[in-house]
Amino acid sequence: MRNEPDFGRRLRYDALGRRPFAAVLALLLLLLSGGELSFDAPAAAAVSILPTVAAFGATFLGAPEATSPAVVAIAATTDGSGYLVLRSNGEVEAFGATNYGSLALGSLPNGITATGIAIDSKTGGYWIVTSSGVVRGFNAPYLGEHRIHAGGWGQYPAAVGIASAPDGAGYYVLRANGSINCFGVPFRGSLAGHLHYGATAPVVAVGIAVDPTTGGYWIATSIGGVANFGAPFHGSPLATDHGSYFGNPVSAIASAATIDGPGYYVLRANGAVNNFAATSHGSLAISHALPIGGSAVGIAVDQVTGGYYEAVDATPLDGYLNPLRGITSLVPQEIDQGVDYCGSGPIYALGDGVVKNVYSNQWPSGVFISYQLSNGPAKGLFVYVAEDVTPEVHVGETLTPTTEVAVLNDAKTCLETGWADPPASPERAAAHAEYNGVNSTAYGLNFSALLEVLGARPGLPQPDGPPGPLAPGWPTW
Repeated sequence: MRNEPDFGRRLRYDALGRRPFAAVLALLLLLLSGGELSFDAPAAAAVSILPTVAAFGATFLGAPEATSPAVVAIAATTDGSGYLVLRSNGEVEAFGATNYGSLALGSLPNGITATGIAIDSKTGGYWIVTSSGVVRGFNAPYLGEHRIHAGGWGQYPAAVGIASAPDGAGYYVLRANGSINCFGVPFRGSLAGHLHYGATAPVVAVGIAVDPTTGGYWIATSIGGVANFGAPFHGSPLATDHGSYFGNPVSAIASAATIDGPGYYVLRANGAVNNFAATSHGSLAISHALPIGGSAVGIAVDQVTGGYYEAVDATPLDGYLNPLRGITSLVPQEIDQGVDYCGSGPIYALGDGVVKNVYSNQWPSGVFISYQLSNGPAKGLFVYVAEDVTPEVHVGETLTPTTEVAVLNDAKTCLETGWADPPASPERAAAHAEYNGVNSTAYGLNFSALLEVLGARPGLPQPDGPPGPLAPGWPTW
């Protein structure tokens, strides 16, 4: 029988237009019910930090290099021996744990990334899921998969995470619209139909964690909501923080170790850890140790100590950083002249540069921000951020990768970003001559590839390929 979200959850997800009222009401309901509201409190636990992995109350065993491809997830072994770190190309790096293999190098098509990893408690192996729904087992049994149409993130919601049952019976695959695909494990309900997921005002499911006591699970969303299915509800950041997630989206959720409480931890992109009915051991936000331009992307709990690990995407590329790292509910759309995205939050500069243009009445909403890069392999080239965004810079302003160039407001509109021609009238994308209105251009695909190696979700290639090549000497990624 399908489990429906309770009344409190329905407020948090369906009444987005009245979110402050819903959050306050949810908070009052939680307080009246005696729910635990402690979160992100400092603890005296041991802390070990390197750019891509931080350990809080858990044994630090090493970390991957802060290089591309981006780090996307982390999983801890059930016996406390170590952890596995997953990159967007499907590569697995093991620390204290056994490495049983990775996805074959170059095996993922354009626009497809690895998104999650889960440990099989029976074999010690693991499963990897990709955004296209493909599941691969490494010393873990293959139990099935639900292939997702190539349309991907927009009309065909991508797979964003995977979680295994504590008894090793199988795994759950979570999709961006909150739906669940079950393999060897019972379905207890989902958020499908309860999230405002779509091209406008999206709310994206970002993580799933299984309750080791009940076998139920929790789903976390990008705006801080937590929904429980067959597992007890202990609170959510959306209620306690009143939905104040601009620039700091939620990125993951993990169940607490049984020795440390019956609840769960919710991770935000700035490294903050909200704890609900679970012990806090600290966070990157408390330690002020998140690398500049880095984004916390995964959390895994050590079942022996009760501590946890934060995985960080900190993949600078010759001075470039992910310009979309602060977007909440980022939903990739088509690749055309550039790459289209929907969401809400700040858009940063790709690298050092100078603003050359801000407005153009030839573009939707009259905005066409362009800046010229002054460093890295694309030095001298121009980047644009256009359409439904609010400029935060002026012509002649000097930029760094921490400069906020524009704002995508309230998750109600979309943006386009890519390579631009030198300033002129009218302002144009570098791909304007090869764009026929329905195709992915070579310049759009190139810019999407750059965003992907920096840790952003890639755009969606369109069926018609690029009709023309990149200019001679154009950098590739």
